[in-house]
Amino acid sequence: MAKTQSGLDFEPERKPVDELDTADEPSSGHVRESSSEYEHDPSPERKQTELGSDDQSESESGSDSGLVLELVLIRHGHTLWNKERRYLGSTDLALLPESRAELAALRQQPELAGGFWRVYCSDMRRCRETLDLIAPALMHNAIYDSRLREMSFGSWEGHTYEQLQHLPQYRSWIDDPAAVTPPGGEAWSAFTGRVEHFVSGLLQAAAAAPGLKNGSHAGPLRVLVVTHGGIIRQLLARTMEGCSFRDTAAPPPGTAATVRLQLQGGQWRLTSGYPAP
Repeated sequence: MAKTQSGLDFEPERKPVDELDTADEPSSGHVRESSSEYEHDPSPERKQTELGSDDQSESESGSDSGLVLELVLIRHGHTLWNKERRYLGSTDLALLPESRAELAALRQQPELAGGFWRVYCSDMRRCRETLDLIAPALMHNAIYDSRLREMSFGSWEGHTYEQLQHLPQYRSWIDDPAAVTPPGGEAWSAFTGRVEHFVSGLLQAAAAAPGLKNGSHAGPLRVLVVTHGGIIRQLLARTMEGCSFRDTAAPPPGTAATVRLQLQGGQWRLTSGYPAP
């Protein structure tokens, strides 16, 4: 079976999860925790540019054409399992010591300049540590959200592609993750469902933000999200027209992806993204 590689994450042939992490763990301290309870009805094939609520009235959206939401998506720094190219989902690993240097460089990037309306962070340790290194002043107001955790790979956690490639169930999962669940792991519908729940809630809150409605907020409404490779890919698929998870790519560990959405006629529409549409 042919295998391609991109950065430090392995990408098996026809891999739907090629940019998912290979090592994570939640950290101790926290400020605010978001509930992990949600309902979902994932629709992978939906058009991704129209992101509004179906029941939103025209009166609510009559003067929203200038509202812009900017999502700065940060992938956590390298862990040992990233370096060793092992599947890392629900396992709670710390960052490698050398990740501090790469994250110090990220701290100087323009994406982190200026303020943020909201800051979200996966409650896994590698993401908490990443946020602490790139923007320690934001730790206190961050929302630590379990919906932003990487997908759980069950008994495949900690294994490499080479160790799994001959397992029939693994091969079937690579070909169709919606139909096959890793043993002891997370179903694809649960993974995409929690991402959908997060995005929908965020967009509804942004559309109702007082500063946007009364015109007192200058510039885009900026949101920082520190999370995992698989979550970033699904977020991109959710916001980019005609894209599925397979069509997207996560930024390398310790780097950022930025997308901008504009509210038009009650619908959030992508205006720029990573990679550019």
